[in-house]
Amino acid sequence: MIEHIRPQVLLVAGLDSGGGAGITADTISVHDNFAFALPAVTALTAQSLKSITKVTPTDEDTFRETLRLVCQDFNNIRAIKVGLISDDRLLEILLEYLDTSLKDIPLVWDPVLCGTAGDLHSVDLKKYLERILPHVTIFTPNLPEAMTLASWDREMLEKQGVTELGQYFLKQGAKTVVIKGGHNISTLDAEDTFVSEKRTFKLRTRRIKGEGAHGGGCALSSSLAALLACGFAPHDAAVLAKAYIYKGINSPAIPDNENRPPIGHHGFIDDLSCYPEVTESHFPEKSAAFPACPEKLGLYPVVDSFAWVKRLVDLGVRTIQLRIKDKDRPNLEEEIFKSADYCREKHARLFIDDYYELAIKAHSYGVHLGMEDLLTADLKAIHASGLRLGVSTHGPFELIKAIQLNPSYIALGHIFETRSKVMESKPQGVFKLTLEQQLVKNRFPTVAIGGIKLANVKEVLSSGAGSVALITGITQAEDPDADTLKWLSLCGSGGDEE
Repeated sequence: MIEHIRPQVLLVAGLDSGGGAGITADTISVHDNFAFALPAVTALTAQSLKSITKVTPTDEDTFRETLRLVCQDFNNIRAIKVGLISDDRLLEILLEYLDTSLKDIPLVWDPVLCGTAGDLHSVDLKKYLERILPHVTIFTPNLPEAMTLASWDREMLEKQGVTELGQYFLKQGAKTVVIKGGHNISTLDAEDTFVSEKRTFKLRTRRIKGEGAHGGGCALSSSLAALLACGFAPHDAAVLAKAYIYKGINSPAIPDNENRPPIGHHGFIDDLSCYPEVTESHFPEKSAAFPACPEKLGLYPVVDSFAWVKRLVDLGVRTIQLRIKDKDRPNLEEEIFKSADYCREKHARLFIDDYYELAIKAHSYGVHLGMEDLLTADLKAIHASGLRLGVSTHGPFELIKAIQLNPSYIALGHIFETRSKVMESKPQGVFKLTLEQQLVKNRFPTVAIGGIKLANVKEVLSSGAGSVALITGITQAEDPDADTLKWLSLCGSGGDEE
């Protein structure tokens, strides 16, 4: 794994003497997800897997001093997770800090209203919601908690739906809501609902036999906080955290056939079978596998004309993309057909960006589509034509959606800052690229793209990515031919067309 400096995550929660939930589970989960935990204990509890017999809130002075020292002596706090708060005075102190020293730090709030094994004496969170939610980056109630906090009954839920329930909390200030659906035993699947201003989707896994694992909610929320601290967007963090919890429930920390066992902690999950199915409105459903590409496609220039295609193929490039963004270009079809014919003659792999209908007519090697293109493209027609399909992704959320389509290769980006395209997402960097590469290893060829230069390409290739794509790295070079040969020596050509 590439070197990674662990960001700090402040944990505000109770101490579970049984070790399965609370700050114990939080701390392990934060470490498993590449961050460092700073525990601020709100209560001592006497509990086991069977019962909770006593809860003693931390005294006011100790809690305040804990937060004061955290803010004074730690300078890399990148996220906060809040769980059990059993005393109104402690909540007031926390809200004071969230308004001042801890202001604007990403915050995951897991509302604990009761304990599965007994009474945890939580404060009345409903009374404080209007003050809490404007601070919250991700709010993580389970379905019963969400209904209680919104004063919804079952009839209201059936009429309005879970998404609208999530909107209730957005309207009060939360930026994102993840409503955990494991308590909804009316379905065969465990389905979480992600709701934010920009996107709504479901994360579905097969329900595991039994009653789940002790500490699952704590582990989920603290994993989310750690991943936010590492720079993952909320939707990306949600996918990774869901897999972490699914694995933990499937493989608990200790066996217990009579009680809910404590959730297992297994580090980064690189087993795709643990990842949820992502369902999003208008996005294509699962697809049969598209034709395969070589595992290593080598240097992969992205150019905008037949002239560039011919020039680079003549220099030894064997994988190339024709990307013409001007749909009204008079010679658009001619450029595509000439490029496809020449690449076939020279045994090179030509992918056409976006224009899948023309790519089919031209008998190109493949077509490349972005996430927005996939909303309208006819994937069945592409599949029937025998074309290879490449898909752009920008983080784990889109990566899992792409995997469900079984494409020929997956582009992972953008790795560094780039001027080639206005990007909504932040640069992923090599650390995240390496994690994504672990997820798809031996299943899909990958192409790293975005801001890659001769000076950093070796670092990119160390992630395991099989190919490097360039948009301006060659076409805007002072000596494109000489630089192409340098790139080929570092990345390879990927060999001839299959």
